[in-house]
Amino acid sequence: MRKSNRWIAYIILLMLLIVFMIPFYLLVINTFKTTQQFVLNPFSFPETLNFDNYREAIRKMNFKISFKNTAIISLSTTLLNTFFSSMISYVFSRKKWRINKILFMLLIVSMVAPFQVYMIPLVKIYGGMLGLSNNLALVIYVGIGLTIPFSVFLYQGFLNSIPRELDEAALIDGCSMEKTFFRIILPLLKPIIVTVMVFVGLGSWNEYLMTSLFLTKVETRTLSIAAFTFLTNRSAEYSPMMAGLVLGIVPILTFYLFGQKYIIDGVVQGSVKG
Repeated sequence: MRKSNRWIAYIILLMLLIVFMIPFYLLVINTFKTTQQFVLNPFSFPETLNFDNYREAIRKMNFKISFKNTAIISLSTTLLNTFFSSMISYVFSRKKWRINKILFMLLIVSMVAPFQVYMIPLVKIYGGMLGLSNNLALVIYVGIGLTIPFSVFLYQGFLNSIPRELDEAALIDGCSMEKTFFRIILPLLKPIIVTVMVFVGLGSWNEYLMTSLFLTKVETRTLSIAAFTFLTNRSAEYSPMMAGLVLGIVPILTFYLFGQKYIIDGVVQGSVKG
């Protein structure tokens, strides 16, 4: 009975894998066809491996500039988010002050509201009143603010699973709270740090709505914005656009595959043990 159930589970998982892989398969094979061939039959296999679409994508998207902007935003947002969120969570976990409970609940509540709720005020204040449009630093700043609540939520649960005796032993040895965190606690956070970095990095890399509101100049565009240069009011160059999407997917996919072994452990410990 158990063996049959296992086979049923394998078959269901295989079917789900096929369903999820079909869009990616179509994306890749259509990068080697012309737009006309794609429109006529998007499911057909390309007759030859033509890399002209990739060359066109690199040229028309200003790929080097767009890639650099995307990398700066993603890396900065991810690293700064990790730095601030882990410290905030440590204070929330170890200091049971009433104000900490209130602030933590406010962070959790803010996770419910979608970005569209903040969109107009952010654009009005930062883009209009302060004139900070087309500034990568602004996008990084807003990105950190939007990702901190979810990160704190995961870090908090993981930190609650770490025995407080470690902090007490460090305090007896003369370590301050800062030294205890950086020398003892932080190395223990490796699984959840990688998990949060993958989630935040993936979201920052693929972000379109927020970046499109603040970054309008060609020299500040990210890959997700640059991909839409193939769509105009009169025509749509689908095959080069898909080639640009593939080029943009490869770096973040590599990062995801590198950190995947930490993701399940980090999410489970961060969301359940808390």
